[in-house]
Amino acid sequence: MKKIFRKAVTVLGSTALIGATVGMAAAASYPEPFTSNTAIVVGANAAPSDNIAAASIASNLDASAVGVGVITVTDGDSYKFEKTSTKYHLGDAITTVVSSDLDEDQMPVLLNDGTFTDDDNDEFDYTQKINLSSGLTLSMFDDNDYRTDDPSIGFKINSGADVLTYTLEFSDEPLFTDLPTADMTIMGKTYYVLASTATKLTLLDSAADAIVAEGETATITAGGKTYTVSIEFVDSDSAKLNVNGEITNDIASTETYKLDDGSYLGMKEILYSAKDTGISKVEFSIGSGKLVLENGNEIKMNEDSIDGMTSTITNTTDATHLTSVIIDWAADDELFIAEDSVVTMPGFEAVSLVFGGLDYPAEEAIEVGYDGSDSAVLNNFPLKDSVEDINLLYSDGTSFTLLGKDSDERLVTHATNLTFDGDTDSYFVASWTDGRDAESYLMRATNFKVDNNVNKTTFQYRKDGSWTDAKVDRKDTDTFSVGNVELDIGYIDKLGKSVVVQNNSAQTSFNTLYSNEGMKVFLPVVSATETGNGYINSTDGTPSSWNLTMVEEDKDGDIAQGDTIYTTLGLNSQTPAEVTVTTITTSNADATSSEIGDTDVYRDFTYSALATEILFDQGGDQDFVTLVYHGDEVAADVYITSAEAVITTTDAGVMTVMDDAVSTVAGKNLIVVGGSAINSVAADLLGGAFSEGAFTSATGVGAGEFLIQSFDRAGKTALLVAGYNAADTEKAATYLLNYDVDTTIGNKYKGTSASEASLVVA
Repeated sequence: MKKIFRKAVTVLGSTALIGATVGMAAAASYPEPFTSNTAIVVGANAAPSDNIAAASIASNLDASAVGVGVITVTDGDSYKFEKTSTKYHLGDAITTVVSSDLDEDQMPVLLNDGTFTDDDNDEFDYTQKINLSSGLTLSMFDDNDYRTDDPSIGFKINSGADVLTYTLEFSDEPLFTDLPTADMTIMGKTYYVLASTATKLTLLDSAADAIVAEGETATITAGGKTYTVSIEFVDSDSAKLNVNGEITNDIASTETYKLDDGSYLGMKEILYSAKDTGISKVEFSIGSGKLVLENGNEIKMNEDSIDGMTSTITNTTDATHLTSVIIDWAADDELFIAEDSVVTMPGFEAVSLVFGGLDYPAEEAIEVGYDGSDSAVLNNFPLKDSVEDINLLYSDGTSFTLLGKDSDERLVTHATNLTFDGDTDSYFVASWTDGRDAESYLMRATNFKVDNNVNKTTFQYRKDGSWTDAKVDRKDTDTFSVGNVELDIGYIDKLGKSVVVQNNSAQTSFNTLYSNEGMKVFLPVVSATETGNGYINSTDGTPSSWNLTMVEEDKDGDIAQGDTIYTTLGLNSQTPAEVTVTTITTSNADATSSEIGDTDVYRDFTYSALATEILFDQGGDQDFVTLVYHGDEVAADVYITSAEAVITTTDAGVMTVMDDAVSTVAGKNLIVVGGSAINSVAADLLGGAFSEGAFTSATGVGAGEFLIQSFDRAGKTALLVAGYNAADTEKAATYLLNYDVDTTIGNKYKGTSASEASLVVA
């Protein structure tokens, strides 16, 4: 049984639309009323194919929904790693998008230029910048420390790897001796400089300061707390203070004392006066944290080292003036930046790195598989006007012997002209492209006849799952077009039921195929002289394997200018040998293929602007692969934010739940996926948990068939999408997403294939 498993669709997620195409023929009723307030229900123990069908529908509804999900960042500073002409793509390092340092142009509050005023009231200009590590790469990773057996999209940062470097740099250098008692800004926060040397700075976070005289009290607020302070003892070089009743140790100037509540008291200056001449005073500060930056060492916060955070203090050659403060952040342990995992700079808590997901402009599924044991096929291939199974190669159990499904159902191909034989050939593919747009049609010649001594034939193409006349009773030398495809008719043989078809334009061909979203597919062509993608050398006999080559568009929409994907069709070790997919590779770098759970489905992505997803099912004797193609540039939402930033996601209200949790979506419209034997909500709708013969008796739907039926459920619409078995449910979902379905309550559709169904009239 075919098994494809995908995560439940999220607004920012990367789930595939299997069998559905954004931009397909518009439905008359569907997706109404499911564009809002909707949940999708799948059986808790359903086949993986039911899950993928549900994911298909959810992705389609996300594209159609009212209030499509977006990520919004408010308050504080935030910067999205993206330029007008440069989006962030899967497989890119962060410095591919932004190669220069971040400064106040990108984060005007966190990294603003400013002026530092020292203890002598001298002013010094400074700048701030952040440099992201070139090792931060958006990729697919599979790590059990993040999620068990769940290949995910995001950033995996290995322990010890650099994350970023922050630099505070002075254009005019202040004296180290004039730093204490001054306020220094680091990444948007103000720190009180308690002490400084040429290699070490001691700072207090969220500090407030005051002066208190003997016999008096001072009240200050720091870190949201109020402190009442008086002097217990003071001499020329130290003092003891009473802080909210707590008596400190004897503290000298520039020393600190940790209070019982965890905050720090810093002694700024002892203003001692002899008893016979005056009243002594002390200047102090209280802060929520003590920060020690020592050159070449880990930064300390409240006496504890912050793992992975080191500081560098640079100074002038005579070691008297401060030039810069550099803070390096390296991962202390594995870090994961994913849709549900944000990383924040430890200790300072000043900046975070956020991944909001990939933005898919469209999604369509291209499945490379098998038809029975002996034919390689593109299942449910999304053409411009139809979704069709296109048989490519036929095997005799030893090698591929001909094109198509069998000896009486052949595919005929050629670069510029071909001869179509109505007795043996089922169809040919006629394609057109101008390099920016492309379209393909599955065509045939039929109804060969003689009319007034003139041989004629009718050309048809597949539209909405049926053969449709393109041109009727065409004769030799006629020219006609289907869409942008222009064709010339050569010799017609009525008795032999054959016709020569030629391209009327260099933009038309018979050896290439284009999906609705623009993926180029090289069809098999037998030739004794030609080589290259698609060609089979007839002088070498019949092959036992063949590379099916497909090429993405590039980010600008240019046809066949993106990554190339090679799928090897071969034969397995059964007797007789069966058609199977043996390998899949790409021309560019791609993800390391990883199994999704224990499904035998291996997930992979092309690391390209279009980020085609590869799902390779190796769970049976015959393997197959599904390519999820997006048809346009796929951009990533990657941000750096300040601590104050608030990130919110607005979704479209489409949820996917198991049938045993349907009570959690009460009051919503439902799309119920799967038959009544596997989905308890379907059983409620149909009046029983029917299977096989009982299912047929209850629904009129037999083996190889499906139904799409609308029910009233507590005043909302429940749409049942179910087949006689799991494979039939897949067909039902594909039909729903590609053809007009009137979802008025009471309507019932019965279908036999992914492209054929009819409304059942009671």
